[in-house]
Amino acid sequence: MRARTVMLAATLALGGLTLAGGAVADTGTATAALRPELCVGNLSSDRVKPGTAPGVERNEISQDEALRINRELKFKVAALKSSGAYAAGATIPVVFHIITGNGGVGSMSDATVAEQIKVLNDGFAGAEAPGVAANTGFTFTLQETKRWSNATWFSKLDRSNVEKQMKTATRVGGASTLNVWSADIGGLGWAYFPSNYTNSPKLDGVVIDYASVPGGSATNFDKGKTLTHEAGHWMGLWHTFQGGCTTTNDSVADTPAQSSSTSGCPVGRDSCALPGLDPIHNYMDYSYDDCYNQFTPGQSTRMSDAWAAYRAGK
Repeated sequence: MRARTVMLAATLALGGLTLAGGAVADTGTATAALRPELCVGNLSSDRVKPGTAPGVERNEISQDEALRINRELKFKVAALKSSGAYAAGATIPVVFHIITGNGGVGSMSDATVAEQIKVLNDGFAGAEAPGVAANTGFTFTLQETKRWSNATWFSKLDRSNVEKQMKTATRVGGASTLNVWSADIGGLGWAYFPSNYTNSPKLDGVVIDYASVPGGSATNFDKGKTLTHEAGHWMGLWHTFQGGCTTTNDSVADTPAQSSSTSGCPVGRDSCALPGLDPIHNYMDYSYDDCYNQFTPGQSTRMSDAWAAYRAGK
């Protein structure tokens, strides 16, 4: 998740990224009880839009839960490879839902949506840092743009009951279709992990703030890379600062450990004694959009594994 200002009450179950899981209580605030991979007690300060106060992070998980998820993923991938059913990379259809409020606020042109999809593809292709960034083998193609005028959905999507109602009414496709909703939210975005899909298929997808798209009004976060960050979660990645200064941290070997999220673009930041500078240019940190430019080969492999295990063909 990128920037969020909600409080969470969590109970563990079985898996996804951001809010989640089974039935959603109509409480008016998002609850982690819904989402299996969301944890209790490991909620970090959230990355927020300019001018908003820090909240708590919806997309962090406990290290115990991380171990459970990793075991499950490893088992599924091994089974797929032994049967010859594992395939890396894919073309992913995107359904982009533009939600507008009173007076049409939040509206965006087809050209802006096209530019947002280009930014997403550039990130996943490694085009922003050739020779350094990984080409993940995943591409995104716009299947449909849907427009919804609903002031409640637009301004109150942070509320779990509103999110559930809106997504139930609008979501398209199965686990392999990326649904993106833009609205006026408290932070910059949130997403659901792939392993959450089985329990909560109607919640699956990514929500972004309408001001975060290319040319938007979110200062320092107006180049469309919030969607790249959230799509990384949707594909199975955790934050680069997951786990802090530990050797396992985000379960990706080639992203150096960091003690906490990045703000801005502090070149040379080194918050852990372990080898390597903080990965401030990684899409899964909290850096400014113009600082982001890469996924790593290890992250590419993890996304391929999660895609094969939870989304491919579904």
